[in-house]
Amino acid sequence: MEKAGYRVIGAASSGEAVLQMLEESKKPDLILMDVGLAGSLDGIETARLIQQRFSVSLIFLTGHPYANTLERMREVEPEGYIVKPFPEVNLLALVRQVMDRRTA
Repeated sequence: MEKAGYRVIGAASSGEAVLQMLEESKKPDLILMDVGLAGSLDGIETARLIQQRFSVSLIFLTGHPYANTLERMREVEPEGYIVKPFPEVNLLALVRQVMDRRTA
């Protein structure tokens, strides 16, 4: 993301760490959220909590596009999702699209 000109405020491996990071730092415009996080909160549940407390766009990353996972993701209403593995160019295109909508 940094190579593409975006500022990255951090990375976290658990939902709890994501929430703590958001509480302690400047809020991002966009979160790339892996569905499979360590800890007691998966990425989807973490996204639900984020939406209750913050105004931020979200893109899910998943390596498991099963019907139940996709349905849970849709309930959170992300800006989009992408299935791993993916070409970098596809992720960057989705990020640009979301950021363009955000600034429009």
